[in-house]
Amino acid sequence: MAANAGSGRRGLLMGSSSAVWLLLLGGGGAMAQDNGEPVALPPVQVQGQQTGSYTAAMPGLAKLTEPVLDTPASIVSVTQQVMQDRGETNLNDVLRNVPGVTLAAGEFIFEGNAPYIRGFSARTDMFVDGMRDIGDYYRDSFDYQKVEVLEGPDSILFGRGSTGGVINQVTKAPEATAFTNLSASFGTDDTKRITADVNIPLDDVGGMPAALRLDAMGNSSGVADRDVVHNDRYGFAPSLALGLGTPTRLSLSYFHQSEDDQPDYGIPWYFGTPAPVDRNVYYGYRNSDYLKTDADTVSVKAEHDFGDDLTLREQVRYGDYTRNEHIAKGAEPAGLTPATPLSAIYVNIGSYMLNSTERQLQNQTDIIGHFDTGGIRHDLVAGIEYDSESSDPDFYNSAGQSPKSLVAPDESQIFNPTSTYARAKAKTDTSTFGIYVMDTMKLADQLQFVLGLRWDSFAAHFDSLTYSVPPAPINVVTATNDQHRVDQMPSYRGALVYKPSESGTLYFSFGTSFNPTAEALNFINSGENYNVANEFLKPEKNTNFEFGTKWQLLDQQLFASAAIFRSEKTNARIPDPNNPGFNMLAGDQKVDGFELQLQGQITPLWNITAGYDYLNSDTIKTSPGGPPLGFELPFTPRDNATLWTTYNLTPAIQIGGGGQYVGRRYAQTTSPRESAPGYLVVDAMAKYRFSERFDLQLNVYNIGDKYYYDTIHPAFLVPGAGRSAMLTLNYND
Repeated sequence: MAANAGSGRRGLLMGSSSAVWLLLLGGGGAMAQDNGEPVALPPVQVQGQQTGSYTAAMPGLAKLTEPVLDTPASIVSVTQQVMQDRGETNLNDVLRNVPGVTLAAGEFIFEGNAPYIRGFSARTDMFVDGMRDIGDYYRDSFDYQKVEVLEGPDSILFGRGSTGGVINQVTKAPEATAFTNLSASFGTDDTKRITADVNIPLDDVGGMPAALRLDAMGNSSGVADRDVVHNDRYGFAPSLALGLGTPTRLSLSYFHQSEDDQPDYGIPWYFGTPAPVDRNVYYGYRNSDYLKTDADTVSVKAEHDFGDDLTLREQVRYGDYTRNEHIAKGAEPAGLTPATPLSAIYVNIGSYMLNSTERQLQNQTDIIGHFDTGGIRHDLVAGIEYDSESSDPDFYNSAGQSPKSLVAPDESQIFNPTSTYARAKAKTDTSTFGIYVMDTMKLADQLQFVLGLRWDSFAAHFDSLTYSVPPAPINVVTATNDQHRVDQMPSYRGALVYKPSESGTLYFSFGTSFNPTAEALNFINSGENYNVANEFLKPEKNTNFEFGTKWQLLDQQLFASAAIFRSEKTNARIPDPNNPGFNMLAGDQKVDGFELQLQGQITPLWNITAGYDYLNSDTIKTSPGGPPLGFELPFTPRDNATLWTTYNLTPAIQIGGGGQYVGRRYAQTTSPRESAPGYLVVDAMAKYRFSERFDLQLNVYNIGDKYYYDTIHPAFLVPGAGRSAMLTLNYND
């Protein structure tokens, strides 16, 4: 569990409860005696109060110049304090706080986190400090300052993708104040976890104020009631900042995370519903299945202020991501009837191996200016981006494995196939060049216009070999592919913002985005048959309309927002009835919905983050063999709600609780329809501070021991963890 980070750690208690009690007792200041007469003392200021907030006033993206309150888009931030209180250790856990996000299962060809935002995949729309994060790995939370989800298409800020929105992971940066935060966690699901967050100010480095920060993590954990599954990872992230608080600033950072897991490919589908089996079944091989990943990035950022109204920012990052896996999963039973006894059903086992390396070199140059023309105030952001990416996966399959019992598979069975053979080799290289400009124009204190334009050139070169499969002679090349295409696309953004008061905003926004066929760095779109159904297609196009309102309530301590929206994909990829095995751009999809969000303090002792999303998805244009008209989009529950709240019972004791409700979800848009039932999971927390620097925290997850399906895929479902608990000792100095 990540420890608190920031300044003023001494005396911090659960959102600065010492300051809270002074407020309650003294009305904002304490009282002393002078010759028997009360004398008011000045209010006590506790710096840690900001660190412990459930809200974030400013977006983490430098491209967004206005506070969250005045930014015409739905932005949901999960702060470090929320992550700590909930005991969240990975990105999937963090995203469960955002009702507009649902989670799919990462699978073989595309491993790692697989979020959907407002009904559309965001697997390729994850960013770190505003720069694209292409790795296929499961992200730990140890280096997060906050995670923010920007909802709605917005290619003007991010380039390709962002159909339903983007996820920006804001990392911990060096600060001017020294602190040390350590934590150690132990859980009933075999969790053992340690984290460290150390910030060291440096008095003089090259004549500039500087600071060094180091974050580190070691994690070994199981999954409650999924006894075979296990996750082992470690990571560290040093960063150095020069010129803190000066007009010229330079930061250098490195991130590393390694993982060695016993992966979880869940249970198979059974006549379009989850197979009726025990939560603990495992269809793979305990002694031979593995998922090993390494993620390494080096980042350099330089900023210079030319006075108060002009800033030049340059950011460069190199990333290297490797993946090596062997997985096995049970296939959906075939050729049966529902009357077949479950004990008589055996499932075929598919076995897959993959070795892959992804590399990336990014550069962003931005200029941020503030100036007046007549009576109009301009906050203008313009920039140029270049991004070079590559991926070179090699795929292998195995044959001749014995089927396993549906209800009692033997995970200790030795993996002993009759043959293992190359199935496909691929290499994709892409280069992106983008240029953009966005202007926020303030005509008066109450009225703002936002206009933006971007142009992208996305070039992709794809080479592949596919090989024969048994019973034919193996390792014989059966097909080659060499494709090159360039997509050049404009993107637009516009918004009108009206402020009826300093504490409230009304807005209407419009934005576009596009999805090129190689945005996931691969034309291969199936890990089962390795077809390249999308290789000749132009980008999909998306538009979003949103009307919303945001308010700061209760003396600006509580943030409330609401929005109604429509997202449309006007040329979705669907099967081509005249060209089997290939797709065409002939589908239209839309999602109508509304969202409610509440974050912050109800009272000085009571924190809350809560949200609800209603998503009405629909297929409005299709062709024979495609999704039926009116069919819901996959991974798009109609109802999704989240709640977490904490209350300080005393200066030393805090309690909290909440959970998540997710409605029914479909796994695919074509027949057969596969759906997972909705679920409600409830969690709780208690924290006790027993000294100035130490506190002890207990988190209990899935209190009701609900058997539910956490992530789903068209080929399988992954059950959620059963009831578990984690005890954490935190040290903050």
